[in-house]
Amino acid sequence: MSRHDVVERIDESARLRALDALHVLDTPREERFDRLVELVKELFDVPVAAVTLVDEGRLWAKASIGLPTGSMPRQDSVCSVTTERDEHLVVPDLTVDDRFNTSSTLMASGLRFYAGQPLHAGEHRVGVLCVMGYEERELDPAEIRLLRILADWVEVELATENEMRRAALLQRALRPRSVIRLAGFEVAGHCVTARQVGGDFYDWFIARGSLHIFAGDVMGKGIGAALIASSVRAVLRGAARFISIEEAFNRTAYDLDQDLGDTSMFVTAFGACIDPVTGHGRYVDAGHGLAVLLDREGVPRRLVSGGLPIGAISGDHWDAHDFVLDHGDTLVVVSDGILDYFETPNDGLEALSRMAGRGLGAQAMVDEITGFVERVGPVDDVTVVVVKRSAG
Repeated sequence: MSRHDVVERIDESARLRALDALHVLDTPREERFDRLVELVKELFDVPVAAVTLVDEGRLWAKASIGLPTGSMPRQDSVCSVTTERDEHLVVPDLTVDDRFNTSSTLMASGLRFYAGQPLHAGEHRVGVLCVMGYEERELDPAEIRLLRILADWVEVELATENEMRRAALLQRALRPRSVIRLAGFEVAGHCVTARQVGGDFYDWFIARGSLHIFAGDVMGKGIGAALIASSVRAVLRGAARFISIEEAFNRTAYDLDQDLGDTSMFVTAFGACIDPVTGHGRYVDAGHGLAVLLDREGVPRRLVSGGLPIGAISGDHWDAHDFVLDHGDTLVVVSDGILDYFETPNDGLEALSRMAGRGLGAQAMVDEITGFVERVGPVDDVTVVVVKRSAG
């Protein structure tokens, strides 16, 4: 093998790693890419426009108009040749170009005109924004510049997609991963985000002999809400390990007062600490209002909200309230995204009562609620935390 062949193989391996790192191959269609190729089609007045990615042995379309979705062999692809160049490729007539007129697949399509601009992931060319037509055609300099600008847009979207996936992985890693092992108690929780990252958070841990749980919802969605959610969770967790639940909420509001004010955001949150021996608990509700205590028969009692959300008013204060988690009782805390699936809050309470009446455990309740949300599709972030005390 020549040195040139070795270098080419190394370069191709690096290119494929860059493509894999995008985590875009074989993902479902997305409206933002579909709308983009629709715009490209209209701007260039062509029947075919596509965002393609060139894998090791195939060409895969992330979005396309006028072409079948899915994959085609790489050797039959003009886009594969485009990724070998640092600049655009324009082929006025594919039928007279010796590089492509031997492809039976391409010739059978009836397409003659092709123009493509390479798409980059870092320094590597991983795909192409292309347009095609059934008549011979050239592109003028203004059209070539427009194709390049649109390809830059696609590259930004691909990079954003990758960053959002990384952010989603990081947010999931920050959720409690350890199972609470506490005699007589079950604790479970899950969050279904409307986007790849969201503004809901939850947490649990044991500190100073008590079980602590938290659930919260930052106003808004997406990366901004996720950043604030991570900050609130971190400060609450750090404070509640050493001071009372009431002091932890007030300390968190004080510490994050300027951040929340500068970003014009607020956070609804519920937190509780429970004595595992007596079942006695103290809770703080900062404008959340979605915590329910269910007895062993499934009869619900809402734990009333006694304050505004964190960040709503600078210098606000929250008090703690008492409750008891008796043997057979279940504490359920949800975020307001769940309300989108019920006509009234009472309908939601009845659904929780039925689940508790069936004797479902904490994990089974979480799975049933979030499984339903995932099947129907989340409109907003939905978080569920359940604590169940055994019947004794």
